[in-house]
Amino acid sequence: MTILDKPAARDLYDRIAQRYDGWLITFRLLGLDRWRRSLVDALDIAPRDEVVDLCCGTGENLALLAAAVGPGGRVVGIDLSEGMLDRARTKVVSARLENVELIRGDVESFEVPRTASVVLSTFGLEMVPRYDDVIRRCARDLRSGSRFGLLGVKFPERWPDLLVTALEPLVRRFGATREYREFRPWVSAATHMNQLSYAEHLAGAVYSSVAATR
Repeated sequence: MTILDKPAARDLYDRIAQRYDGWLITFRLLGLDRWRRSLVDALDIAPRDEVVDLCCGTGENLALLAAAVGPGGRVVGIDLSEGMLDRARTKVVSARLENVELIRGDVESFEVPRTASVVLSTFGLEMVPRYDDVIRRCARDLRSGSRFGLLGVKFPERWPDLLVTALEPLVRRFGATREYREFRPWVSAATHMNQLSYAEHLAGAVYSSVAATR
Protein backbone atom coordinates (compact mmCIF):
# COMPACT_ATOMS: atom_id res chain seq x y z
CA MET A 1 0.00 0.00 0.00
CA THR A 2 1.28 3.46 -0.92
CA ILE A 3 0.31 6.94 0.22
CA LEU A 4 -3.40 7.28 -0.47
CA ASP A 5 -4.76 10.00 -2.72
CA LYS A 6 -8.02 11.65 -1.70
CA PRO A 7 -10.42 9.38 -3.61
CA ALA A 8 -8.65 6.27 -2.29
CA ALA A 9 -8.64 7.60 1.29
CA ARG A 10 -12.32 8.51 1.08
CA ASP A 11 -13.23 5.09 -0.33
CA LEU A 12 -11.19 3.27 2.32
CA TYR A 13 -12.83 5.10 5.21
CA ASP A 14 -16.28 4.78 3.67
CA ARG A 15 -15.72 1.01 3.57
CA ILE A 16 -14.44 0.64 7.13
CA ALA A 17 -16.65 3.24 8.83
CA GLN A 18 -19.02 0.71 10.41
CA ARG A 19 -16.10 -1.30 11.84
CA TYR A 20 -13.77 1.57 12.69
CA ASP A 21 -14.73 2.07 16.34
CA GLY A 22 -14.60 -1.66 17.02
CA TRP A 23 -11.12 -1.87 15.57
CA LEU A 24 -9.94 0.69 18.13
CA ILE A 25 -10.35 -1.73 21.04
CA THR A 26 -6.63 -2.58 21.15
CA PHE A 27 -5.72 1.11 21.23
CA ARG A 28 -8.31 1.79 23.92
CA LEU A 29 -6.75 -0.88 26.11
CA LEU A 30 -3.37 0.80 25.60
CA GLY A 31 -4.60 4.25 26.66
CA LEU A 32 -6.37 5.88 23.69
CA ASP A 33 -9.27 7.36 25.66
CA ARG A 34 -6.92 8.71 28.32
CA TRP A 35 -4.69 10.37 25.71
CA ARG A 36 -7.75 11.88 24.02
CA ARG A 37 -9.06 13.36 27.28
CA SER A 38 -5.59 14.67 28.17
CA LEU A 39 -5.33 16.48 24.85
CA VAL A 40 -8.73 18.12 25.25
CA ASP A 41 -7.81 19.18 28.79
CA ALA A 42 -4.47 20.60 27.59
CA LEU A 43 -6.22 22.74 24.98
CA ASP A 44 -7.74 24.82 27.79
CA ILE A 45 -11.12 25.09 26.08
CA ALA A 46 -13.41 27.65 27.70
CA PRO A 47 -17.20 27.96 27.73
CA ARG A 48 -18.51 29.67 24.56
CA ASP A 49 -15.36 28.80 22.60
CA GLU A 50 -15.58 27.72 18.96
CA VAL A 51 -13.66 24.51 18.28
CA VAL A 52 -12.85 22.87 14.94
CA ASP A 53 -12.08 19.14 14.76
CA LEU A 54 -10.18 18.39 11.54
CA CYS A 55 -10.58 14.83 10.18
CA CYS A 56 -13.20 14.23 12.87
CA GLY A 57 -13.91 10.69 11.67
CA THR A 58 -16.62 8.89 13.62
CA GLY A 59 -16.83 11.76 16.09
CA GLU A 60 -15.00 10.33 19.09
CA ASN A 61 -13.94 13.84 20.19
CA LEU A 62 -17.31 15.52 19.81
CA ALA A 63 -18.92 14.81 23.19
CA LEU A 64 -15.78 15.92 25.04
CA LEU A 65 -15.54 19.09 22.99
CA ALA A 66 -19.25 19.91 23.25
CA ALA A 67 -19.10 19.56 27.03
CA ALA A 68 -16.04 21.82 27.17
CA VAL A 69 -17.57 24.68 25.15
CA GLY A 70 -20.98 24.37 26.80
CA PRO A 71 -24.34 25.35 25.30
CA GLY A 72 -23.04 28.78 24.34
CA GLY A 73 -20.13 27.38 22.32
CA ARG A 74 -19.82 25.67 18.97
CA VAL A 75 -18.04 22.57 17.70
CA VAL A 76 -17.40 22.00 13.98
CA GLY A 77 -16.26 18.62 12.72
CA ILE A 78 -15.04 18.10 9.16
CA ASP A 79 -14.17 14.87 7.39
CA LEU A 80 -13.72 13.64 3.82
CA SER A 81 -15.64 10.40 4.36
CA GLU A 82 -19.44 10.40 4.33
CA GLY A 83 -19.39 6.96 5.93
CA MET A 84 -17.39 8.21 8.90
CA LEU A 85 -19.64 11.26 9.21
CA ASP A 86 -22.71 9.02 9.27
CA ARG A 87 -21.27 7.35 12.36
CA ALA A 88 -20.50 10.76 13.86
CA ARG A 89 -24.05 11.96 13.22
CA THR A 90 -25.43 8.94 15.05
CA LYS A 91 -23.33 9.86 18.09
CA VAL A 92 -24.38 13.50 17.92
CA VAL A 93 -28.06 12.56 17.86
CA SER A 94 -27.68 9.90 20.55
CA ALA A 95 -25.87 12.30 22.91
CA ARG A 96 -28.15 15.23 21.98
CA LEU A 97 -25.23 17.45 21.10
CA GLU A 98 -27.06 20.51 19.84
CA ASN A 99 -23.96 22.68 19.50
CA VAL A 100 -22.17 20.42 16.99
CA GLU A 101 -22.06 20.94 13.21
CA LEU A 102 -20.65 18.28 10.87
CA ILE A 103 -19.29 19.10 7.42
CA ARG A 104 -18.19 16.77 4.64
CA GLY A 105 -15.14 18.37 3.13
CA ASP A 106 -11.44 18.30 2.41
CA VAL A 107 -9.26 19.71 5.18
CA GLU A 108 -6.63 20.65 2.59
CA SER A 109 -8.97 23.31 1.20
CA PHE A 110 -11.20 23.97 4.22
CA GLU A 111 -11.08 27.53 5.52
CA VAL A 112 -11.02 27.33 9.31
CA PRO A 113 -13.31 30.03 10.76
CA ARG A 114 -11.32 32.96 12.09
CA THR A 115 -13.65 32.94 15.08
CA ALA A 116 -12.32 29.55 16.18
CA SER A 117 -10.16 29.61 19.28
CA VAL A 118 -9.18 25.92 19.22
CA VAL A 119 -8.39 23.56 16.34
CA LEU A 120 -7.45 19.93 16.79
CA SER A 121 -6.98 16.72 14.86
CA THR A 122 -6.71 13.25 16.36
CA PHE A 123 -5.38 10.39 14.25
CA GLY A 124 -6.03 12.38 11.11
CA LEU A 125 -3.49 14.91 9.84
CA GLU A 126 -0.64 12.40 9.76
CA MET A 127 -2.57 10.81 6.86
CA VAL A 128 -3.05 14.07 4.92
CA PRO A 129 -0.34 14.64 2.26
CA ARG A 130 -0.54 18.46 2.47
CA TYR A 131 -0.73 18.58 6.26
CA ASP A 132 1.89 21.35 6.39
CA ASP A 133 -0.31 23.62 4.25
CA VAL A 134 -3.25 22.95 6.56
CA ILE A 135 -1.25 23.83 9.66
CA ARG A 136 0.40 26.87 8.09
CA ARG A 137 -3.00 28.21 7.06
CA CYS A 138 -4.32 27.76 10.62
CA ALA A 139 -1.27 29.60 11.94
CA ARG A 140 -1.92 32.44 9.52
CA ASP A 141 -5.68 32.78 9.88
CA LEU A 142 -6.42 32.11 13.55
CA ARG A 143 -6.20 34.82 16.16
CA SER A 144 -3.01 35.09 18.19
CA GLY A 145 -3.07 32.70 21.14
CA SER A 146 -5.47 30.22 19.56
CA ARG A 147 -4.61 26.63 20.44
CA PHE A 148 -3.80 23.83 18.01
CA GLY A 149 -3.78 20.23 19.23
CA LEU A 150 -2.64 16.98 17.65
CA LEU A 151 -2.85 13.35 18.71
CA GLY A 152 -1.83 10.59 16.37
CA VAL A 153 0.40 7.73 15.38
CA LYS A 154 4.00 8.11 14.28
CA PHE A 155 6.66 5.72 13.13
CA PRO A 156 8.18 4.20 16.29
CA GLU A 157 11.86 4.86 15.62
CA ARG A 158 12.92 3.19 18.89
CA TRP A 159 11.07 -0.05 18.26
CA PRO A 160 12.90 -3.14 16.96
CA ASP A 161 12.05 -3.69 13.30
CA LEU A 162 10.64 -7.13 14.06
CA LEU A 163 8.09 -5.58 16.43
CA VAL A 164 7.14 -2.92 13.89
CA THR A 165 6.60 -5.61 11.26
CA ALA A 166 4.55 -7.77 13.61
CA LEU A 167 2.19 -4.94 14.54
CA GLU A 168 1.85 -3.36 11.09
CA PRO A 169 -1.45 -5.17 10.37
CA LEU A 170 -3.05 -3.30 13.30
CA VAL A 171 -2.56 0.07 11.60
CA ARG A 172 -2.52 -0.97 7.94
CA ARG A 173 -6.28 -1.53 7.93
CA PHE A 174 -6.64 2.18 8.77
CA GLY A 175 -4.48 3.03 5.76
CA ALA A 176 -1.29 3.73 7.73
CA THR A 177 1.90 2.26 6.27
CA ARG A 178 5.64 2.89 6.39
CA GLU A 179 5.23 5.23 3.43
CA TYR A 180 3.86 7.79 5.88
CA ARG A 181 7.03 7.66 7.96
CA GLU A 182 8.09 11.19 6.99
CA PHE A 183 4.68 12.74 7.63
CA ARG A 184 5.30 14.79 10.79
CA PRO A 185 2.52 17.28 11.51
CA TRP A 186 3.80 17.91 15.03
CA VAL A 187 6.99 19.33 13.49
CA SER A 188 4.93 21.65 11.29
CA ALA A 189 2.93 22.81 14.31
CA ALA A 190 6.13 23.60 16.21
CA THR A 191 7.53 25.41 13.16
CA HIS A 192 4.54 27.62 12.37
CA MET A 193 3.33 28.15 15.95
CA ASN A 194 4.68 28.23 19.49
CA GLN A 195 4.83 24.71 20.85
CA LEU A 196 3.36 24.48 24.35
CA SER A 197 3.76 20.76 24.96
CA TYR A 198 4.83 17.55 23.26
CA ALA A 199 4.66 13.99 24.56
CA GLU A 200 5.09 10.49 23.21
CA HIS A 201 3.34 7.29 24.25
CA LEU A 202 4.02 3.60 23.60
CA ALA A 203 7.75 4.24 23.22
CA GLY A 204 7.21 6.71 20.40
CA ALA A 205 4.37 5.08 18.46
CA VAL A 206 1.84 7.75 19.49
CA TYR A 207 2.40 11.49 19.94
CA SER A 208 0.49 14.40 21.44
CA SER A 209 1.22 18.04 20.71
CA VAL A 210 -0.26 21.39 21.72
CA ALA A 211 0.78 24.68 20.13
CA ALA A 212 -0.48 28.26 20.12
CA THR A 213 -0.66 30.70 17.24
CA ARG A 214 1.71 33.67 17.34
